[in-house]
Amino acid sequence: MSESEPWFYAWCDEAERLDAFAAALSALVSPGALISLMMSHQQGCRTRSVDEVLAMIRAHFGGTNNVHLLSGVSLSDSERGMLFGLKCYTDESERLCPWGPLCLSAGERKWDFYPYEIPVGRGPRCVEAEAAVACHLVQGDIAELLLRLCAPDASGRVPTGACTTNQDWSAPVEMCATYNANAAEIARDLALSWVSLHHKESVSRIAGTSLEALHARVEAAPRGARVPMKGTSELTGSLSRETVLKALATPPATLLDALEAAAVPDEAWRAAEPQARELLELRRQIEDEAAGEVPPAFWITITTREHTRFLEEHAPFHVRRLPSGGVVLATHPYRTLWPLWADALFVLGLLS
Repeated sequence: MSESEPWFYAWCDEAERLDAFAAALSALVSPGALISLMMSHQQGCRTRSVDEVLAMIRAHFGGTNNVHLLSGVSLSDSERGMLFGLKCYTDESERLCPWGPLCLSAGERKWDFYPYEIPVGRGPRCVEAEAAVACHLVQGDIAELLLRLCAPDASGRVPTGACTTNQDWSAPVEMCATYNANAAEIARDLALSWVSLHHKESVSRIAGTSLEALHARVEAAPRGARVPMKGTSELTGSLSRETVLKALATPPATLLDALEAAAVPDEAWRAAEPQARELLELRRQIEDEAAGEVPPAFWITITTREHTRFLEEHAPFHVRRLPSGGVVLATHPYRTLWPLWADALFVLGLLS
């Protein structure tokens, strides 16, 4: 489990990067919130005007002069507010040290984003149900922030993005969420992962590579080449060149259907859900001042190793097809998307 708040990444061609940044900022910042702008070459300002901030950025962005910005965001899913950091890097800076090119962090500290404690009744404790509540409280925010960064409008400037608890954009199958503007290219998550892991390349540098070029790089690798994966069995412990090539040759609709089928919650999660819903209702009653008398309750921490281990092993996956034609794959930030992909590939007979 990471000790970090979630980090969101997006790739965009440099010619459109400031427009993508401007759209994301407008979608993220709460109306009237104070914005603190810092640029690499000492330019900066503190203002409540988005237009003033964007004017300064457009006047100075370029070379190694990057954008670092802090402000406040209001999340519609959880109705929470928190500080966010938004960064935008030039291609020149990315060549020196890959950090973006667009990067968003939510919360100043880990517990600003993740719930630290929840109320429970006087009955028997259930760690699994408490962990499920922790997942419910953040899963909508993950998808919302990823889409505000990658798809705040219908421009399609950002073809791909991802979320992780690590301050590094690694292989898509090792992230907790990915966004693709074109669901028909969902296999690029797999190809991009293989190329990044096999060639030891930063994803932020190669995320904009076309699906055709990624296919060619996988095909050019030696037959039988594999990359190690964190799996629970010998079958899922690595990803082969041949599996990726077979996935690339599979109709995208078939891959998406298999991913959706693999996203069904497992037995342990289904068993915990009824009590988790009761705990969520208790929390709602306590927070609703007009609810009147509520059952007796006390607050307990949900950050123990037992809670986080359950999320790492059982948090459900979500496959969300977007009206725009894009797709989001997501799970809790303590888990990765590889088990989802491994199950889908196994069902299709593609794992080798």
